[in-house]
Amino acid sequence: MISRIDPKTRQALQAAFAVPPPSRKAEFLRSLPPLPPPAGGPLWLVRVQLRYIRKRVWLAGTAAAALFLGAGALPGWNADRAWALSALLPLGLLAAAAELGRSAPCGMAELEQACRYDLRQLVLARAWLLGLGQLPVLAAALAAAGPVWGAAAALYLLAPYLLAAWLCLWALGVCRGPEAPFACAAACVGVAVLRTALEQAPLALYAPPALWGWGAAVLLGAGLTARQARRWLAAPGVG
Repeated sequence: MISRIDPKTRQALQAAFAVPPPSRKAEFLRSLPPLPPPAGGPLWLVRVQLRYIRKRVWLAGTAAAALFLGAGALPGWNADRAWALSALLPLGLLAAAAELGRSAPCGMAELEQACRYDLRQLVLARAWLLGLGQLPVLAAALAAAGPVWGAAAALYLLAPYLLAAWLCLWALGVCRGPEAPFACAAACVGVAVLRTALEQAPLALYAPPALWGWGAAVLLGAGLTARQARRWLAAPGVG
């Protein structure tokens, strides 16, 4: 015969397994698109995620691209100033990285898990759109630095950018609450500060032998970013 649970034990179990109340629920629900039609598809999913991403993200990317193009058009633009693009480029990731994991800081990841599409499909569609939004920023930085550095400009720009992308994905995987955007901001600012410190150090960063180091940094950053992206998508409650 199974004995009844005493009230104190019952209360302790209820307190231990109680679902925490969602924070900023109203803000999150207001940002959601209208209810889906009976039949959807991949294109419909992309359109929904396009409306899910807030306009401030696209405005931030447009402002960053315009800033880089404007800097390249300044008189006296040369290699002594172009390195600043390499330090500022990781900061362009901040808005996109914060938007990628927006549901977790709002405490609404469980709602997305209950949607008609798999949570990883939603996050992949969102990441694909945010990645496309980063292409104009990268193109603007390359257009501004290309005339100064030539073909090596891609290496100088991508090395810190990929390092920041890897750190942002790692931060999103570790921090699942409201602190996630601040962790991404710390990662991007940290990479920018590191890039500035390297520029001020007495190192031959732009000598021909150093290109091998920049190339290795780009390959390492791409590999770490891809690996961390797979780990982040495989984690429960992603996004």
